Amino acid sequence: MWPATRRPRRALWPQFIELMAILVFIVGAYYATIWVWTRTAPRNTTVPKIVDLQRQEAIGLLQSAGLDSEVISEKASEEQPEGVVLAAEPGQGRTVKVGRLVRLTISSGSRWATMPDVSDMSVDRARALLKQARLVVKREKARYHPKVPVGYVLGQNPPPGGKVPRGTEVDLVVSKGPEPETEVIQDQPADAGPHSKSIELTVPPGASLQEVKIIVTDSQGEHVAYREYHEPGDVVTETVTGEGPNAVVRVYLSGLLVQEKSLR
Repeated sequence: MWPATRRPRRALWPQFIELMAILVFIVGAYYATIWVWTRTAPRNTTVPKIVDLQRQEAIGLLQSAGLDSEVISEKASEEQPEGVVLAAEPGQGRTVKVGRLVRLTISSGSRWATMPDVSDMSVDRARALLKQARLVVKREKARYHPKVPVGYVLGQNPPPGGKVPRGTEVDLVVSKGPEPETEVIQDQPADAGPHSKSIELTVPPGASLQEVKIIVTDSQGEHVAYREYHEPGDVVTETVTGEGPNAVVRVYLSGLLVQEKSLR
């Protein structure tokens, strides 16, 4: 029998060097990752005190601290006026990362409003004042008045001065100006016409632009003879013509009848 041969031993030194190289690479990669993270990760900041501040002031403080903000709700408050921050999440003093979103709850003001006095105002100004108080104009009823110009408020319901919930509906009574002069049409022999008449109207105080519309109703039907917008104080003079014995002209100012005359 042949004597057993011994396998040559494999050197361990190269394997050891290879293993150490792998370990060095892993450790180096780990610390490199930590280094990059510490250099690029968002830094910490503290949420400033913003409760009881006006919304814009609070947003400015948050921006200075590197924080974003979002209004998530509005809540009625009898203690804080409209626009004041009632709550924030995260709250004051919390340590957070730069760029964190802070959610705000803002006061919408009192649930109640004081009913303003809009009498003797133009209806446009009255609407604006009621809207500012968060009240709603429900109805506008027109009524003739010998002295109050067209488009001015004669009365309101609810009356002024009382406390009412926001969103309360308000009814207004608006002047149509003096009652129009209506000519009495007496029985006369039929006259087919055509008939012409000069109409003159001075635009009263009121809105900056008011619609003047002249409508003729005659045997041919109804048609608009004149329609333009004028400023207070303008004098409108227009000659209109109608066919038939019962031709009538009506003058409207901002949708309200102010004159009615026969063309015969």
